[in-house]
Amino acid sequence: MDLEELSTRLEIQQVLYRYCRGVDRRDPALIASVYHDDAVDQHGAWEGLGRPFAEHLVPKMDQAAPVGQHHVTNALIEVRGGAADVESYFIALHPEAEGGHALVCGRYLDLFERRAGVWRIARRRVVIDLSRSLGAAEPWPAAGAFPVGGRREADPSAALFGSQAGALAKPTAAPASA
Repeated sequence: MDLEELSTRLEIQQVLYRYCRGVDRRDPALIASVYHDDAVDQHGAWEGLGRPFAEHLVPKMDQAAPVGQHHVTNALIEVRGGAADVESYFIALHPEAEGGHALVCGRYLDLFERRAGVWRIARRRVVIDLSRSLGAAEPWPAAGAFPVGGRREADPSAALFGSQAGALAKPTAAPASA
């Protein structure tokens, strides 16, 4: 693996991480930043353009009180010039309206494309391998000693990154020689 391929893989991983952060912090601009303008996302009942998906998802998630988490684990990335086939596994704790969480495990099947020097998702299909409703449960007794995660600017990490959408969503273009 040469440096260019390694750089490509890291850029793609950062896009996957930005997506998870955008969903968990419920930041539509950050979620939208991972998609090309014409990207299509097949996401359960949603099938349409990726950027409008972000605007659809956040208000829906805001109806549930608790914060959720998405974790990207194994990622197989096969680069083919200016495109890459990516299968990444995820583990998600989705908030439920009743106050509990659902455990959802699956995979993102993505076609990434590099356009104008920037890697983004051109097509996504979400596959669910396992899901379970965990229901509401008592919090860990020691949790009260820690800061609590929140949405958008209410999250403690907002101060770390400044404007979440601004600081994290701005892709950097590759050097002119790339």
